[in-house]
Amino acid sequence: MKIKYLSAILASSLLIFGCGSDNDDEDIVVVEPPVVVVPPVVVDEAVDVDDATAITMQLNSFNATSGALTFTLTDAQGNAITNANDYDIVYFGYPDPASPSIKPKAWKHWHVTQRFQCDQTDSDNCVGLLQETQTLGQYTFDATGLDLESKAAAGAVEVFKVAVQIHGSNASNDITLIAADE
Repeated sequence: MKIKYLSAILASSLLIFGCGSDNDDEDIVVVEPPVVVVPPVVVDEAVDVDDATAITMQLNSFNATSGALTFTLTDAQGNAITNANDYDIVYFGYPDPASPSIKPKAWKHWHVTQRFQCDQTDSDNCVGLLQETQTLGQYTFDATGLDLESKAAAGAVEVFKVAVQIHGSNASNDITLIAADE
């Protein structure tokens, strides 16, 4: 009887503790995470305004009171355009289209303008201040001396618009009349 108990104890201890194994590291499968290749950081390409074959201007902001502008210049491939300094910027003032007038045909069509321009061949006579910001292709324009109100009856100018054209050696942007921020 004792032998039966002894063999049962030995069998259960073998089950509990198992037999020794010569598992080497060969049997262990180590799964390593895949190598992630981070693409290099692409810095926006910049093109000098005189090398651009096309110029696109996107107005970011226009303050009617001061005439301050912020805009972005890009070429046909979407690259930032730098070193812009030749420009024609014209501010327009219109009457309120909803206001009544005794001469509606003339009233609805009049406007006043003030032009700012710079031609690098005569940079001493530039009117206004165009500056490139820290962001590639972004510019601010300060319309020093903008006064559309003085060219019309007091309080008559209610709607403000601007047209911006930037010139390079090979291209200029299309002119679009853009309303001020509301």
